Amino acid sequence: MTFLNGILLAGAGAFLIPLIIHLLNRRKVTVVKWGAMHVLQAVIKQKKRNIKIEQWLLLAVRIAIPIVLALCLARPVLSALSSLPGFGKTSLVVLLDDSFSMRAPSAGGSPLEQARQAIQRMTDELPRGSDVQVVLAGGTPRTMLDQSTTQLDLLPKSLADTASLSGPLSANDAFQAAAAVLGKVNSGAREVVLMSDFQQSDWKAYAEGASLPALETMLKQEPKPMLTFFRLNNDITENLSVASLELSALVAAEGQPVGARVRVRNHGKRLWQDVALHLEADGSRLRTTRITVPADGEVTMSFTHAFDKVGDHSLGVRLEGDALTEDNAAQAIVHVRHQINALLVDGHPGNEPLSGAADFLELALSPNLAAAASSKDLIITTKVDEKRLRKDDFNGKEVVIFADVARPLGGRMAELEKFVKEGGGLLVFAGPTCDITAYNRDFYRNGEGLYPAKIKGYGSISPGENPARILMQRFTHPATAYFNDARGGRLQDAEFHNWFQFEMKGDKVKPFLTLDRGVPLFIEKAYGRGKVIASATSANPEWTNLPLQMVFVPLLQRMVSHLATQNGAASAQLVGQPVRFGIKNGRGDESFEMTDPAGKISEVKAHKENNGIVVESPPTREPGIYDVKAKGGAEVQHFAFNVNPAESDLKPLPASEVKKIAERQGAAFVENFDAYQRVDRSRRHGMELWQPFLLALLVLLFFEVLLQQRIARP
Repeated sequence: MTFLNGILLAGAGAFLIPLIIHLLNRRKVTVVKWGAMHVLQAVIKQKKRNIKIEQWLLLAVRIAIPIVLALCLARPVLSALSSLPGFGKTSLVVLLDDSFSMRAPSAGGSPLEQARQAIQRMTDELPRGSDVQVVLAGGTPRTMLDQSTTQLDLLPKSLADTASLSGPLSANDAFQAAAAVLGKVNSGAREVVLMSDFQQSDWKAYAEGASLPALETMLKQEPKPMLTFFRLNNDITENLSVASLELSALVAAEGQPVGARVRVRNHGKRLWQDVALHLEADGSRLRTTRITVPADGEVTMSFTHAFDKVGDHSLGVRLEGDALTEDNAAQAIVHVRHQINALLVDGHPGNEPLSGAADFLELALSPNLAAAASSKDLIITTKVDEKRLRKDDFNGKEVVIFADVARPLGGRMAELEKFVKEGGGLLVFAGPTCDITAYNRDFYRNGEGLYPAKIKGYGSISPGENPARILMQRFTHPATAYFNDARGGRLQDAEFHNWFQFEMKGDKVKPFLTLDRGVPLFIEKAYGRGKVIASATSANPEWTNLPLQMVFVPLLQRMVSHLATQNGAASAQLVGQPVRFGIKNGRGDESFEMTDPAGKISEVKAHKENNGIVVESPPTREPGIYDVKAKGGAEVQHFAFNVNPAESDLKPLPASEVKKIAERQGAAFVENFDAYQRVDRSRRHGMELWQPFLLALLVLLFFEVLLQQRIARP
């Protein structure tokens, strides 16, 4: 037997109170003998015996009352009975892996179909009054129902609506979510069943001994929940997928070629030959390439395409070949614009060409204009001397760039803050002439100002030391992701001799390029509806040779394009995320029509959020292109959603390895419902006994009153 509130058992010590009162109030009588005493002696003796028995009985009842009350409050749970059908109510929490790999076709149905059938049979056999909750564990864990329910007939429909297109399962996060659900249930019998295909990429670390702290914490709950690892069969291990689709530009001008780099991955041991790879634009097939993908290898292909019409356009690729089709395609959105207007504020104009930081920035942002080429530049810069900056210069601009501005703009600072807060972008190259004290005081302002971080001072290489370089890592920021492949340009070739040292505080400031000295090179901060990027190096060759590298042009253009389109949709997102975008000059009650990849139309509403108006749909359920337009409007926005590529490697963790993980955690391991049923019937279930103790307490109180009245009667 265990107790849910064992600490309250200490209240049983209150039985000492009636015992002490009884001992202190024992009567001390004086015996006075008189003549006729011997006649009544026998009667008195019998009466005295009866009174003593009743008093001892009353004492026993009074001692029992606080003990039974303490037991009732401690909520005892009987856990020493075998599991019998209908023995007691159970709280069942199912951790259902709804990641993409769960929909892989198998001989007995996909793992998700197997899970649905097993959950239905589990709930059919639960005792009456039991409650169930399902935690969808793929990607970010979330509950399927608002709360645990005893209406078990609701589960089939909810399970049927589970799309299984989420990202990788995080076991620790899933058990943390299960523990939160268990903390809200009242049944003494608690059970957690993890149902998953146990994808090797998700579980390999745990098979090698990594800990699951959330699970260890959950198993310390009282009463201890029973845990089962339910491994679902997945016999498909051969799979081709589009691992990535990366665009050379976030935004393009009309007629400007956009490069698309595609990685096709083979996750199996079979050689795939003569596979058709189609390039598509706005839903139409442009051309087809035949590729061969080696076993457990990948192929990278590059394409280019130019759009001659302003607006959002889709650019995608599609494979033909295997049975799991959802990860055979990838889509991205290309934003085609007339131009991006940038204001370049020159804080230290040079006397000769390419002598100042603003000259290098201007050349990198508009290279065709500088070379008098026929090709059109997307970014059009307006350069202005810092001392001649006026309020009207901000009009019509989307991004402001500081080049060696030594001190904040004084009277123009309020206008700049308003510009960024309303959705503008700011890129700052403070440069060697920077007044650090003024920046920290007026620009950073203890984290309340525009500048992302406090400048602690300068960093530099020592004499004879090798130059610092950009740390080689997987880039995830929209402005740098294209440089993961060396064909996009080698950021690591740039050398750095001096830099600012930033002191970053808060989770709003994020570095997205770092030097191999562990120093952030570029950092970003959200400010209102806009964003600010600060550089730790100079925009001219005084501190680094980055401005002399060819990679400087695409890097700078991607950063400015990112700042100019930050309130629009990303080029591609993962399925499971919502369609979300901001609108300007809205009321907050506008209606939009959204068409999903299957052609189904649904309504989405705008709402006010912080300082802006946001349109947000429910989480997406299928990969492909989603079209959104205002009701009655003509302009259509496109949004691309792809399957998480981490889910395409379908190889499961061997059953023996899953069993070892389960045994290490004291859990049962099963691979089908019949095995689960046998394990379930052999385990111990619990039943709370506070109700019988409460009834016993009421009986004791009633009996105490009756006994007291009997003793008091003459």
